[in-house]
Amino acid sequence: MVFKNKKHAERFFTACAENCISMDDKTFLAAVYLLTCRRKLWDEFKDKVLIETGIPDSAFHKFIPRNAVEEALATAAFDIFHISDCICLTDLGDRDEVPDEAFLAICHAIGYLRFGFNDGLTEPYTLEYA
Repeated sequence: MVFKNKKHAERFFTACAENCISMDDKTFLAAVYLLTCRRKLWDEFKDKVLIETGIPDSAFHKFIPRNAVEEALATAAFDIFHISDCICLTDLGDRDEVPDEAFLAICHAIGYLRFGFNDGLTEPYTLEYA
């Protein structure tokens, strides 16, 4: 798995453990992957996770992003988790709409949705992206 940095990996694995998220639930994992990219972003959502149903759409609607990266990450997580179409391909091509940091994380999350998270790697083998 590829993470922004070691702190991102720690937040992700901690969130999965604390919320009993199955490694087979690709949708839930992809949304949590995006939301854990930044500590302050995850701080906004971590107490709103419902083990049975995930993250309610009301948590996303009440969220006020502090910058474009947080907005793109939260919007993509909402899209993935609630199967909506808030971000489209043209948005992904616009650097002002989806900054590079968010774009890289979204691309990784899409890959995990497609191929899954069970790649046999564990926490000590995580990779970081710039």
